[in-house]
Amino acid sequence: MDETTIPWSRAAAFVRQHTHDVRNGLNSLDLEMEYLSELVPAEGEAADSVKRVRRQVRAVTQQLRTLSTLFQEPSAVAAKLPARVLLKIWREKHAALTAAPEVRWTDELGEEQVSVDVEMMATVFRELLTNATLHSPGAPLMISARCEGNEVTFELREPKKAAVDPSAWGQPFSSTRRDHYGLGLWNARRLMQASGVSFRQSYLADEACLLTRLALPVV
Repeated sequence: MDETTIPWSRAAAFVRQHTHDVRNGLNSLDLEMEYLSELVPAEGEAADSVKRVRRQVRAVTQQLRTLSTLFQEPSAVAAKLPARVLLKIWREKHAALTAAPEVRWTDELGEEQVSVDVEMMATVFRELLTNATLHSPGAPLMISARCEGNEVTFELREPKKAAVDPSAWGQPFSSTRRDHYGLGLWNARRLMQASGVSFRQSYLADEACLLTRLALPVV
C-alpha cells in the first residue's frame, strides 16, 4: 500500500486540535471528580482514591499541553543581554535537575552582549542537560563559554563509553523510550534556529566525548 504524504503543517494542526479536544474532556472529568469529592467522606480510602485520580488527570492534561506546545511554530522575542547571563541560566537549569551529573564549568567570557530569546534558550539548556543525564556514564560533564572573534560560543562535552553518531538525532517520533517521542532535541533545534543560534554536535574520538556547540553573534 502506498504511503500517504501529509504536509507537516497539517499534522501539527491535527496534534494541536486533538490534544485540545482531549484536554477539554479531561477538564470535564476533573470537574466531575471535584463534585464527587463533595459526596464522599472527607477522610478515608474513598477520599484518597478521588485525590489520586485527580492528580493523574491533571498530570495527563499537563502532558498534553506540553505536547501541543511542541507543535507550535516558535516565534522568538529577542532581548539584548550580557552573554554571561546565559551561562548563569544554564547553571540554574543544572541545579534544578534531579540526578544531574556533575558539571565542570569554564567561564572565559568578558563583557560581550548577545541578542536572544531567553525563555527559548532556557528550554534548550534544560533539554541538553536532560539528554546528558539520561545518557551519561556518570563522568562529569564539561561546559565552557568564551568569545571567538565576533561569536560567543557555548560548548558541552559529554564523556562516552563508546563512539556515537549524532547525525540522525533530533528527528521527530524517532524515540522508542516510554514517554519520549523524539521531540525534545528536535524542538531545541527549532528554538535555536528561531533565536539565531547555530548548533552542531560531533563525536570527538581523541577525547571520547560528544561535543555540543552553540554559537551566537556578538551585538
